[in-house]
Amino acid sequence: MLKIGFVVNGKKGRQKRLQQEFKKLIHTSQHLDIVVKETSAIGDATVIAMNLADSGCTHIIAVGGDGTLNETVNGVKKSTKPHCHVGMLTYGTANDFARTIRAPKSLKKLLQLIEKGSSKKLDLGLIEQKVGDLTYTRYFINIADLGIGAEVVKRVNGSSKVFGSDITFFGAIVRTFFSYTNQPVLCEADNWKWEGKINSLVIANGRYFGSGLCIAPEADPCDGKFSIMISGDIGLSDYLKNVAKIRKGKVLDHPKVEYKVARKLRITSPSL
Repeated sequence: MLKIGFVVNGKKGRQKRLQQEFKKLIHTSQHLDIVVKETSAIGDATVIAMNLADSGCTHIIAVGGDGTLNETVNGVKKSTKPHCHVGMLTYGTANDFARTIRAPKSLKKLLQLIEKGSSKKLDLGLIEQKVGDLTYTRYFINIADLGIGAEVVKRVNGSSKVFGSDITFFGAIVRTFFSYTNQPVLCEADNWKWEGKINSLVIANGRYFGSGLCIAPEADPCDGKFSIMISGDIGLSDYLKNVAKIRKGKVLDHPKVEYKVARKLRITSPSL
């Protein structure tokens, strides 16, 4: 019997929505062992996913957005039994990785794929950050970025989502530009090096972030390498002039924007 664990982001009554979908599929799911766990705080999904994997789940499904998926992946990697399948249901504010892999949008379709044994191997990124004598590690499945992105996410997480994810992210990006200072970095790969001030340095496994911004149009989460986008010492006007092109997945022709490829990066900065 397949044992499927669902890690449900506790915001906005997502567990209630999931249970309603289960009721519609009661006959389909009777032969499946289903475990549903709900988060109540940041970091819960990592612990829940680790425990579900340890308990022998064959599949663990992140129910929420990109943040829930990221925590779930890290939880599975921490497990003593990390060889289960990880999937997602797109119930979140931003579901950017789902756009790249074309994840199923309904519980019915997801369960059908699980029963058919449908799965695909994907790349994972590993971040190692050295602080003094300690090294902290964390995995990412979609995108890791340095620069303005982290400040934008903080604003989004503290904002109301009443107007939807696109407007929420756009507003957060514009407001952050007014307070953010571009930072100096040195980025070294196997066959190239880049040094200067960045607004954003994106290490992409998937193509999208920021609720539909196709920041890395050539990224492929199955090719064993990262697609790198370096946005140098730019300002708000540069972003506003090019945001429509980014949404359409176009490669930008801009003197302070560069695209590169790497399997491994070493990034240093006096600001880190």
